[in-house]
Amino acid sequence: GTVFVVQWDKVYLQGKEDVGSFTFQAALHSSGRIVFGYKEIPVPVLQISASQHPVKAGLSDAFMVLNPSPDVPESRRRTIYEYHRVELDTSRITNRSAVEFTPLPS
Repeated sequence: GTVFVVQWDKVYLQGKEDVGSFTFQAALHSSGRIVFGYKEIPVPVLQISASQHPVKAGLSDAFMVLNPSPDVPESRRRTIYEYHRVELDTSRITNRSAVEFTPLPS
């Protein structure tokens, strides 16, 4: 195949199930193109609370290190080191919208 697609179908915001569900896709093309497709976005992304978890849209490359937690035996603290980030303008993520990333020639 030439494309790998992952779909998140009927995803609800915790504690806000009454606003409706989100359905969206990420498509990775063998040409290097990446397309995010937003089918159902029931509430503007800017209105989603970031108090419990960051609200982000875009691309980034990073790695994660698990270190022993000094406070809790047998647990680990997760540290994420981010290299680069391309953030989307979340005000433009609406029903039936898409964002395409096209690789530069190499």
